[in-house]
Amino acid sequence: MSLRRILPLSGLVFACAGTPPKPSADAEALKDLRMQLDAQSALVQQQQRRIEELEVKLAALAARAQPVQPPAKAAPASPPVAPKDPRPPLKTVKLGEGRRMHHSDRVNPVERAPRLPASVELREPDEDQLARLEADPVVVREFDADHAWAEAVQKLNEGRHVEAESDLLAFVAAHPRHTAADNALYLAGLVRESRGDCPGALELFESVPAKYPAGDAVPQSMLERGKCLRILGRRPEAKAILMQLEREHPEAPETAFARQLLQDL
Repeated sequence: MSLRRILPLSGLVFACAGTPPKPSADAEALKDLRMQLDAQSALVQQQQRRIEELEVKLAALAARAQPVQPPAKAAPASPPVAPKDPRPPLKTVKLGEGRRMHHSDRVNPVERAPRLPASVELREPDEDQLARLEADPVVVREFDADHAWAEAVQKLNEGRHVEAESDLLAFVAAHPRHTAADNALYLAGLVRESRGDCPGALELFESVPAKYPAGDAVPQSMLERGKCLRILGRRPEAKAILMQLEREHPEAPETAFARQLLQDL
């Protein structure tokens, strides 16, 4: 499965971004759509670069996953030669006149000592265990995280929004320090916003700059946060967050659209 099928998400939030119709509604709607397309195209380019990085990692891991040829079995060892008994032969010692101390009169400690095995059984190493030892745990964790992120985005592009939202939030919970964690929160917020759940989407949009202030999804989340506040009728808060976006991220593509929204507040 190729990971390059990441499609633009610009049509995801059109359902909640509209305002009550006005005499020049068509012109304003067209301008609104163009601004959204510009903002979302920047996101698609960022995600495309991320997918290319994932494909490089997948190729590296696929090369490491090639089956390892089992080592040639060694020829069976010849039967071990029993070592020479180091115990000295017992001798009869004369004690006094004609009295003899026989072997049965005294216990020889050497005879009671346990005998150690003269050979050790050898077993071939298990190939699965060797593969687990060779795999770098850090690389395995990164591969699992990248795979989960790619699957969630693919479900989103296929229109499986409910599954995508669940997978995106699960991805953030399992990999909170992943470089795409802020983008996962933002995309989950877009899913909620698209189905009209602006309060739920607002919660996720607010968490992006709070948890990932240096993430690249911060400007996008601030813009969508302002739009949700505007839809909910909280215009003073919407104006404040859009002005903050313009002040803190003047060069971001989302700022141009924020300026357009500020004219209507």
